[in-house]
Amino acid sequence: MEAWTRKFLDHADEIERLRGENLVFAEICRDYETLLGLLPCAADDPILPDIHESLTGLEQEIRGYLSVHSKGPRTYPSRETGQPKGSET
Repeated sequence: MEAWTRKFLDHADEIERLRGENLVFAEICRDYETLLGLLPCAADDPILPDIHESLTGLEQEIRGYLSVHSKGPRTYPSRETGQPKGSET
């Protein structure tokens, strides 16, 4: 299992399916893996905030692809809140 799939463990099979079917999605996943490969870096490393910001953006893109292209349920809980996306009030 890829290290980053822990973040998306519930959707690992769907991610692998989409990677094989969608070149753009596959590239997003490769970018995500590349950035994860830069971690861990020193807490005082000036690029650390940029890495975290980019990872967050790519996570949102991955969740977006899952919600649009998934063959399963269309609600994906946010790991931070535990609530389905779109249910925040």
